Amino acid sequence: MRRFSLIASSLIFAWPWIARGAEGNLSEQVFFEDMPVVLSASRLAQSPLDAPAAVTVLDRETIRASGFTEIHDLFRLVPGFLVADWPEGSPIVVNQGLGDAYSRRLLVLIDGRAVYDPFRGGVDWQDLPLRVDDIERIEVVRSPNPASYGANAFQGVINIFTRRPLGDDETEVVLRAGRRGIGEAYASASRGDGAFGWRLSASSREATNYRDRGVPLQENREGIRRHMLNAQLRWNPRGDEEWNLSLGFTDGRNLIGRASSSENPPRASDGDSLFVQAGWKRFYAPDSEASLRYYHYGRGLRDRFRVFATDPANAPMPALTVDHGYRVRRDDIEFQQSHAWSDALKLIWGTGLRHDRAEAAGLLAGRGAEGGWQWQAFGTLDWGFARDWRLQLGGMLEKHYNTGRLFSPRLALNYRLTPAQSLRFSIGRGYRAPTIFETRAREMVTYPGGIADILHYAYRDLEPESVRYVELGYLGQLKPLGLSLDARLFANRYRDYIDDQSCILDEESRGSNLGVQCGFPEPAGYERPLGYAGKPWYNSLLPFGGASRFGHYKAFYYFNAGELKVVGGDIAIDWNSESLGRFRLSHAYARIAASGVGADLTVNPAALTRDTDVELSAPRRSSSLLWSRRLPIGFNASLGIYRVGAMKWPNDGDWQPAYRRVDLRLGKILGLFGNRDELSLTVQNLDGEHTEFDDYLVEKRVFLSYRALW
Repeated sequence: MRRFSLIASSLIFAWPWIARGAEGNLSEQVFFEDMPVVLSASRLAQSPLDAPAAVTVLDRETIRASGFTEIHDLFRLVPGFLVADWPEGSPIVVNQGLGDAYSRRLLVLIDGRAVYDPFRGGVDWQDLPLRVDDIERIEVVRSPNPASYGANAFQGVINIFTRRPLGDDETEVVLRAGRRGIGEAYASASRGDGAFGWRLSASSREATNYRDRGVPLQENREGIRRHMLNAQLRWNPRGDEEWNLSLGFTDGRNLIGRASSSENPPRASDGDSLFVQAGWKRFYAPDSEASLRYYHYGRGLRDRFRVFATDPANAPMPALTVDHGYRVRRDDIEFQQSHAWSDALKLIWGTGLRHDRAEAAGLLAGRGAEGGWQWQAFGTLDWGFARDWRLQLGGMLEKHYNTGRLFSPRLALNYRLTPAQSLRFSIGRGYRAPTIFETRAREMVTYPGGIADILHYAYRDLEPESVRYVELGYLGQLKPLGLSLDARLFANRYRDYIDDQSCILDEESRGSNLGVQCGFPEPAGYERPLGYAGKPWYNSLLPFGGASRFGHYKAFYYFNAGELKVVGGDIAIDWNSESLGRFRLSHAYARIAASGVGADLTVNPAALTRDTDVELSAPRRSSSLLWSRRLPIGFNASLGIYRVGAMKWPNDGDWQPAYRRVDLRLGKILGLFGNRDELSLTVQNLDGEHTEFDDYLVEKRVFLSYRALW
């Protein structure tokens, strides 16, 4: 990896001169052929050469070649992004570290609507109401972007664009089966003409992601079953106007727990999600439009189980009920206008209003519904003030129900070295608003007349996290050689980082040198009951001896931990060779300094304030390579290699050793349906097993897929 880092650094500095020489006397038009347009950096449609931030685009060809069937896996191809799965929750996607089980610092959009969970943060990737086959392309902004999308676009933006009904009549069927219980049936149909179109897709799938092996550290299981429906309607009553209606629904079951566990028993956890979006857009002049959009998003999780007493004579009741379920909803309306006075001067602005609501009997015990209103106003001015120079100045003003007013500005300057090369400098500030759970948590196990356990107990007033960032980037595209290079260096400084801290809550455990005392009193009725097997962290050296009790003598709360700094760089190379195939290569380097983070000094002024968990939350180096090529007589092949350095997932996670993952895909066109069908074999983790997140073993997966399109 160090050798690759040296090569990558050399390319960054040498590439502009290599590209200048290769251009020779080629006309400028050559470099603009098939130039992609990105929307997610500033909300304006613009060339990546003019964007104020680094954007990685995953097109349909790349998505298909990867062999990935789950959306979260696709981000293994993005430099600096980390992906992990675990059997007790959604898979995790983070950018340059600072992640945990809920990855609260990354904004995910589907066709412009946010699917960020306002309750716990992050995204439940397995519950998204679409499949990989529904995706047209994905744009990933690799740097903070609150200036365009507000709080929660704290470390970047993922914008997923779905396949739309654009007038082509098309039907597609995908069947998949393989080891570890992998099975899926997917179907889609699209119809339309110039004025009206619709697209409908549905999927039913299942898989065993983890199995209980009955050995230490491998006693977790997770099997998923999902049913999905996605529908879109598009109506163009006239050429300059468009109406859209979209809806999606998922429901399913997770088979989770451990066979040998009393506190996390085998059980079924059921969930569902729903979204509805309606939008209007009018194009009133060249490069000028106005739009209005409303969407509703709702998600529910039902995870309720009982823990039985092992010593009924000492237990106050024979069983306790644990409830991890919740229901959350979001309603959002947004107006946006982009106006072009000329090719050199453009403006985009807009305003929005949003309402969030969450209910959770066991996670917000006694609080009822929580949430509130949020408003925002944003704008970006894009000015080409000289022949090769472009200035972009923008910002977001917003008021969140968990914060005061926040303003996130950004200044970006782009310089065209040549028609196909540009340098970018950007600087800005942004925020992340605390989630409902961080500010209002009452995670408890209760029974009539008492409280058996307290896990998270929010009692501190939290400030929003803030980031100041600076970035220097380079993008060069050389179409005659089929080659492009995207590189950047960055430095991000974070303040008021939100972390959770444990404290001693049991009255009888205080003074035992097991931790600091909680800053809040025991709630009325709190008494961890005797007569239960106890949880794995039960300590027999406590004053009450070896008698088993339910729950933990500690509780957890959230607080603003302090400051930290992340510096690094990344590089992405895309080379499409007619003879050798297509190569997508990425590499990232990151270093985190977390001095001032790690302990709540208001509780314990003598505590250490260097959190090594946070400093190790990103690997020093990570890289990916995806090669794909069409072969003779209808065959095609792809190979993916992913290397991740050693790191540590904070909070719910643990140490993750360095690993290498190799995926192989081989496909064959069968010649039916006008050569638009394919049978493929995919092998994931070809070279062995590896652990992710917390000693959870990711095993080899092998499956066959058949795709027919007509």
